[in-house]
Amino acid sequence: MSTKNLMYDVVNILPLSLLSILIFGSYADIPQTGRLSFFICTAFTVWILALRNMKKKNRLRSIGIVAVFAVGLFIAVGEESRLTFFGEYFWVIWVLCFCAGATAAGLIMYRSIWLRRAAALGFLSYAFAGVFIDLGVSKRIFALICFVLLIRLAEEIQRKWKKSGCPEMEEHITRVAPFLAALCLIVYLLPASDKPFSWEFAKDLFNKTASYISRIFGYVTDSPDDYGKMGFSEEGGFISGLEGNEEEVLYITVNNSAVNSFRLVGCMSGEFKDCEWVFDTESENCLRMTDTLETVAAVKKYATSSRLDYIRGTELNVQTLFYNTKFVFSPSKIRLDTAKEKSLGASEKNGSIISDKRLGYKDEYSISCYVFNYGNPSLKEFFDNAKPLSESEWKEAASAEGVSGKDGLSFEDYQEYREMVYEEYCHSYDVPDEVTELLDKIKSGSSGRYETAKKLEAFLNKMEYSTDCGALPDDVTDAGSFLDYFLFTSQKGYCMHYSTAFVLMANQMGIPCRHVQGYAARRSSDGTVTVTQNEAHAWPEVYFDNVGWVAFEPTPGYSVPAGWKVSDKMQEDWTKDLDPDIEPKDIAEISEDTEDERTRISPLIFIIPPLAVISFLLLFYAVSRLISAGKYRRMSTDDKFRFTAQQSIRFIGYLGLPLEEGETLAEYSKKIKKAEEQELGEHIGFIPIYETLLYADKKITPEELSSAEKTARTLRRLVKKQRLRNRLMLLFKDR
Repeated sequence: MSTKNLMYDVVNILPLSLLSILIFGSYADIPQTGRLSFFICTAFTVWILALRNMKKKNRLRSIGIVAVFAVGLFIAVGEESRLTFFGEYFWVIWVLCFCAGATAAGLIMYRSIWLRRAAALGFLSYAFAGVFIDLGVSKRIFALICFVLLIRLAEEIQRKWKKSGCPEMEEHITRVAPFLAALCLIVYLLPASDKPFSWEFAKDLFNKTASYISRIFGYVTDSPDDYGKMGFSEEGGFISGLEGNEEEVLYITVNNSAVNSFRLVGCMSGEFKDCEWVFDTESENCLRMTDTLETVAAVKKYATSSRLDYIRGTELNVQTLFYNTKFVFSPSKIRLDTAKEKSLGASEKNGSIISDKRLGYKDEYSISCYVFNYGNPSLKEFFDNAKPLSESEWKEAASAEGVSGKDGLSFEDYQEYREMVYEEYCHSYDVPDEVTELLDKIKSGSSGRYETAKKLEAFLNKMEYSTDCGALPDDVTDAGSFLDYFLFTSQKGYCMHYSTAFVLMANQMGIPCRHVQGYAARRSSDGTVTVTQNEAHAWPEVYFDNVGWVAFEPTPGYSVPAGWKVSDKMQEDWTKDLDPDIEPKDIAEISEDTEDERTRISPLIFIIPPLAVISFLLLFYAVSRLISAGKYRRMSTDDKFRFTAQQSIRFIGYLGLPLEEGETLAEYSKKIKKAEEQELGEHIGFIPIYETLLYADKKITPEELSSAEKTARTLRRLVKKQRLRNRLMLLFKDR
């Protein structure tokens, strides 16, 4: 292997691999914050480049070692760990693919200086474009691009300005690379914002100007209550039809890759009056935070060791792309006090989060929240079996959320909240007999509140979705007349109709339920969410004792966000079979035992991969010797002598007397004779004959060949008597 060539390859190609991870890695869910992905990228790229600079035999051996070790490890870890890898660490495969692609691109660029110049121009353009169109050029990306550009600049200078001290391009670039890397490292370490590089003063001026113009235009031309234009309505009335509108409303970044979809709550209500939902945005309270605490405490009590299978925390960074609304959109389970620290001026008004000013173009806020895993198959058991929370459990949840002692969030306040839920969100209405019969049929045979709600959801899902359903008739004036018309006459509508019907029917069956308006959002592969006006939505939430509010989806063609895959099948089965009479302390003990079994490392990991590598090396050595022996037998006498002489010179080198670069064979022979160690002088009779063969075209006799082979065997034995290092050299480099 040529170390000089390897270093030149690393200097040119490793930055390309790292840049591919930094620029495109988020699209494949490659972690951008930790060091593991970049360590894997560096190690794999260097290994590929080392393979390129190896001889064919060594290249095959290196690839074989890595391959058999990986296969042995794959076999040893077991099926559960393999599934975990493909579920949570599949991004490692993407890292290897990105590195291989970057290496291939770098090697292709070697073929033409114009390709290298074009690549440098592309990186330079990317860096400048990132300033103006928010491509996200971080400090790391900028430092690496600087290094690539400096290497190209050094190469151009070397091409135009021939230097006597270091005329070779590879050697020159390798020598200057550490200094250029140090310069770029200094640029990276200089104090600066972690945000992408940008012309902040110019961008701020543009954004503020655009914001003020948009605000003025919005106040003049748009009503904040126009459902058809805004997508979201601050009023709870029905309209005759909806128009499609792809205009972007919100831009959101999500920091938890497991959270792929969620609902953004704008306003909520449990009061249906004169065929409209009444949204009270004046009464300040702690309903949302109380709900969050109840759910978090319930999950912790019920699923001690598998809480992440039920809820996960995340942070949303939201930028408004529309104007003229005071609602702060957020998932239902909001961590309100944490959100207030990052979004000053926000307060809770009867379940809605309200800003102290109307939000306009490119206003920003951050939301800390929890998202429910509606894809967990054990939810029914959880909702049906959740036990009442004790005062200590409530206080522990409040302490964890940093709201201990806060007004409205004491355990006594929680008890009052539970009573209030049934008073405010469980009304009884005067409905026709047909509606009562239908509700009795839906409720009959249900084992609990969750099953009843799912049957009601399924019933409404069978009806027709329509954005052009016409206005409600004049005689539809209350809950009873609305249900009678919608269920038995119209049987079609959009989300507002279905959410309203679900809430009213659930209330009539004695189930606390509320109507919610907001947006249905879905995360893209790069971790961002762009919400459009078409994604405005309404849905019901049902209250479950000792758990909290849970979303349902009665609108045909829609579904509650699925959530994420539960982490462990064994844990899932255990949760399904959970005895509700088991005490919490017993649950904790079982969970600890289960966790210990799951995390125990199999000893096969330390046995199978090393054995696989050793077996491969022995097989490779045996096959290599057989192939070499076959080639040797087919050689002419002169070629056999030449091969044997080169082998003997290599053995002498292992013994401490290598043939130096530029040293003649005659000089080498004299050096060996003068050396006292190893008494090698008596074994160098082949060197004058080898020299004659090389320079005088001498024909080798069988006797001379036999003597040279005997010398080679003797030198091999001497090498074997030496350190382990020399024995390994024989294993890996001989023949």
